[in-house]
Amino acid sequence: MGTALTVQNARLLRRRENEPRAAQYIRMSTDRQQYSVANQMALIASYAAEHRLEIVRTYMDEGISGLRINNRQGLIDLLNDVQSGATDFATVLVRDVSRWGRFQDTDESAYYEFICKLAGVKVIYCAEIFENDGSPMSGLWKNMKRLMAAEDSRDKSAKVFAGHCRIVGLGYRVGGRPGFALRRELIDATGNSRGFLQPGEQKALHTDRVLLRAGSPDEIAIVRWIFESFVTGKGETDIARELNARGAVNHCGVPWNLQMIGRILRNENYIGNTVYYRTSSYLRQRRVINGKAKWIRKEGSLESIVARDVFDDAQRIIERRARQNLSSDLLLKKLRVLQLRLGTLSAGAINRAKGMPCASIYERRFGSLRNAYELIGFAPPGDYSYIDTRGERLSLVQQLAVGIGAKVHEVDPQLIAERTGGCLALSDGSFISFRVIRCWQHPQRHCRVWTLRRSAKQHPGVAVVIRLDEQNKEPLDYILTSRDRIPERPLIVTEAVVRKRYRSRFKRSTQLILALKRRLAARSHG
Repeated sequence: MGTALTVQNARLLRRRENEPRAAQYIRMSTDRQQYSVANQMALIASYAAEHRLEIVRTYMDEGISGLRINNRQGLIDLLNDVQSGATDFATVLVRDVSRWGRFQDTDESAYYEFICKLAGVKVIYCAEIFENDGSPMSGLWKNMKRLMAAEDSRDKSAKVFAGHCRIVGLGYRVGGRPGFALRRELIDATGNSRGFLQPGEQKALHTDRVLLRAGSPDEIAIVRWIFESFVTGKGETDIARELNARGAVNHCGVPWNLQMIGRILRNENYIGNTVYYRTSSYLRQRRVINGKAKWIRKEGSLESIVARDVFDDAQRIIERRARQNLSSDLLLKKLRVLQLRLGTLSAGAINRAKGMPCASIYERRFGSLRNAYELIGFAPPGDYSYIDTRGERLSLVQQLAVGIGAKVHEVDPQLIAERTGGCLALSDGSFISFRVIRCWQHPQRHCRVWTLRRSAKQHPGVAVVIRLDEQNKEPLDYILTSRDRIPERPLIVTEAVVRKRYRSRFKRSTQLILALKRRLAARSHG
């Protein structure tokens, strides 16, 4: 985009023709920094005018932490454009070193800048006191600023953690969406209620606090039934299956499963306790499960939903089941016996078998069920390599969703993750849904095919089907269609069927975004 921002009450120098061209990079850490983007752009615009630079492109990351590059699509796009050699600018303007990033390894920050330097693109920090001219003094200042930016993140993290511990110790809620049959009440500084927060909402004032409250009577009854059923001998899978058969809706809007029931059974909120720091991810690093000795707990901070003796009975069952002093050899022996008896194995079969440890124990002990299968010499039928690449497919969907959210104004850029895709909410209440379909070789037809299926939860609106290439590494094309045109039952399609059935296919994501904009514009005017 061009330099559309005009700084008021400032005398900007008149631009000349053929002025040097520059791009600007803007980063805002949180959504609450509502003026940060405008302030950065104003300062950069003033610097560009003073140095007779024309801003021709803007790269932006809004509400993104500077600790890692993973989710910073703006910086990723900038580096990709620079490395491609197709840029029409020779300078990148950034407000200061901290906006470029607060990487804990200063070499990482220097590496991304060096990528630009290798391509002949200079990075300028407009608000810093040093000129980024490659001199020893400039390098010394820049490295010190990088260290200060990293240290500032560590200092803020420690302060935020201490503040959260104090708030939890007072009985208030810290965190986002509560569990099933729980809701968040907003309390002002005087202790008066300001109403209940809806999913996705957060407090606006630092002096406000959030208390957990019990949900509706119907939800409370479901929670009590879950605990009573579990204590009397019913397993998590059977409980989830019965809730789905009854049509009971949970707070996630998806079918009940084993993991959901397990989280409810372990949640101390249902006996009136607030618990914090069960897991941690220090400075956006790997998630760690903390021991109970490290938990921050406030007892009696909310109304109890489940009787304490019933909750304790459930914990004893869980601990006894998890504490089974079975060696790895004995676990594998039980698994081998079950496989010989049934002829096959699956997570459901393991959980249903009497006297067998649950499948999650095998996953924790051996890393995955497939690893345990391999140790006993069992090869499950079918190709399960898709499990290993599930993270790559989700990352592909997220990158596409971020690109669409940045360029299609009708989109609320909130990705709803599903097993193989996700969706974006539109301002009119409809959705843009994504499905990633893998390529495989059909044994009878001896050709490439793809399996097209709907997601478990249907969303009204348009759908984007992403076909992967033969290696299932890169997108082959993007199909734009409606949810109604995706078959209800899984459909195996060849290249010819796809070409005949779906006309709106695009090789590049940029072409898809343009088509989406045209379709949404036509719908709004129609």
